[in-house]
Amino acid sequence: MQTWLRLFRAAGVEVSELGFLRAANLGVTPKDVLRLKRHEVVPEAAIWRGGPIRKQLEKLAPDVVVIQTARSFRPEIAAGPWLTILDLVDRLSMSYAHRASLSSGPKSALHSVLSRTHRSFEANAWRFVPNVVVAGRTDAEFLGVTWVPNLIERSKRPQSMATKPFDVLFFGTLNYLPNVEALRFLAEADTAANGLSVLIAGHGPTDEVKAICRNNGWVLVEDYPSNEWLAEQANVALAPLQSTSGIQNKVLEAGAMGLAQIVSPAALAGVQGDFPAVVVENPTQLVREIKRLTTDDDARRLLADDAWAFTHAHFTTEGWVSTLWDLLTASSDVMTEAGAPANRSGIQEGRDRFR
Repeated sequence: MQTWLRLFRAAGVEVSELGFLRAANLGVTPKDVLRLKRHEVVPEAAIWRGGPIRKQLEKLAPDVVVIQTARSFRPEIAAGPWLTILDLVDRLSMSYAHRASLSSGPKSALHSVLSRTHRSFEANAWRFVPNVVVAGRTDAEFLGVTWVPNLIERSKRPQSMATKPFDVLFFGTLNYLPNVEALRFLAEADTAANGLSVLIAGHGPTDEVKAICRNNGWVLVEDYPSNEWLAEQANVALAPLQSTSGIQNKVLEAGAMGLAQIVSPAALAGVQGDFPAVVVENPTQLVREIKRLTTDDDARRLLADDAWAFTHAHFTTEGWVSTLWDLLTASSDVMTEAGAPANRSGIQEGRDRFR
């Protein structure tokens, strides 16, 4: 959501946010059951009613409506007198499949069902909304839709590679199963035996995460104050994710902080393959590369500088505003050709102002 807010504001466009998960909006109708069978909505979207949101939108009379994730998609919202963009963000079908493989019992079964329903919806999303985008590069190529990645705010290039309290850090939401799995992977590297200091930072650590940190001698910091604080703790960031999909914000954020990174292939799937990072596939490679980057100042500094430059060249708001206008202009043309109303003049005027 922050990416779209930044993009539209950078383009000089007024933006409003509408939430939908209110008690008054909840409820399943017979029509929703039929939509589920036809794969026109996903189960999470079938439990709330789109009518009240439609009425709010009609009062606002927007030129463009961005629907964030399949969970927010309702046909009555998409088919309005406005240009609609459906941002899937990532392939939730893959995310649910990963969760199914990492859990057991009823939870695994539920995730498997959700994975199948989302897979069907993702394959047919273009039929419901001609303007479908996704944040992950690999996901966009797989689905044949437009790539609009998560974006960062510009930051100052780090001025030094000073000695910091920890050799490496891992950060993220610590009750998110792919992050928990990544910490299990990191534990196999036996960092303590190799004399490496590790910081784990993030919200909501599970009991398993706490135990992993305790057993490996890692320092755990919950709810760290800011990314600026993180950047002062270590010169190398880790993202050894094994089961994940979409674009990884932690990779972009570490790049923006000017940190060298050691990542798994899965962590880079959402960005260009030439993103400056060291890629490892097993714990032995991981510990070897940690040792190399923590002792070779020149190699670490070069990788960090390249990551900072690459992130700011490819993933900042300013660089994607022209793509936003291209998307809006092409979408309004599609709507007009289909006989649907579209504020082509308003979009063109906005684009002309931006230029």
